[in-house]
Amino acid sequence: MQTTNDKLSEKAYLTSYAGDDYRVDASPTAKPAVIICPGGGWMHLSEREGEPIAIEFALRGYAAYVLHYTVSTDQKAPGDYSLIHQAMADMEAAYDILLDQAAQNRIDANRITVLGFSAGGQLAALFGAKHPELYACVLCYPLLDIADEVAFVYSSKCPEENRTIMEQCFAVTGIGTQSSDQWSPINPMAHITQEMPRTFIWHGATDDFVRVNGSLHYANQLLAHGIRTELHIYDNCGHGVSLGTRETAAVAKEINPYCTVWFAQLLRWMEELGNEKE
Repeated sequence: MQTTNDKLSEKAYLTSYAGDDYRVDASPTAKPAVIICPGGGWMHLSEREGEPIAIEFALRGYAAYVLHYTVSTDQKAPGDYSLIHQAMADMEAAYDILLDQAAQNRIDANRITVLGFSAGGQLAALFGAKHPELYACVLCYPLLDIADEVAFVYSSKCPEENRTIMEQCFAVTGIGTQSSDQWSPINPMAHITQEMPRTFIWHGATDDFVRVNGSLHYANQLLAHGIRTELHIYDNCGHGVSLGTRETAAVAKEINPYCTVWFAQLLRWMEELGNEKE
């Protein structure tokens, strides 16, 4: 496995993962690529949702990249969305690198997917809305409906410890007590159009950080706009589980054999999409 880094901005960089493809049926043509956006509540990046995912893709013949986008613990005034705007600029720079180096790195520029976890899922969804030419958009327990999430965080259903963490996430991204229409610049629900990449979403039914309702609302709107969408909801599955394996678990409850099927289901979906587009 070979890795290289490209600096994108003052705090952001892109790490590529390239492995030799030893499969007997390996194609000599350009590889599909995936840009992976880890979660971390916009305050840090969860490495468990970066490198392990990239390695899984690289082992299956993908050109895999982890985007270390700009994060911060500095609080913003309500309506100051500069942190997410900077992360979007980081994402644009990473995408430009893939396009510019496509021939050099044997990347199929028509088969670039973006994948994000949690806050990274919010970033991937916002980016996907701006780039309908993407091969696909993959969203893993993502924050997609800010209005619904804010209502949940300040309800009795949200555990107190989780509320404190989510309030910190809101503070660094400029989400305050403003009306829901003022969240639209960073709210994926507000950016759905009839021109979107095909989308794969998965979420845990017992997620008490970013609840599953946001993914349900988002998927319903994608379908209403005619966007091909696949949604998986896994019972007894919470937030931040990554691959659900012992190797990617920070705490014991993130070892979840039930949800480990998501990656195989995603690969099957992406292969089916490839067959349709050939």
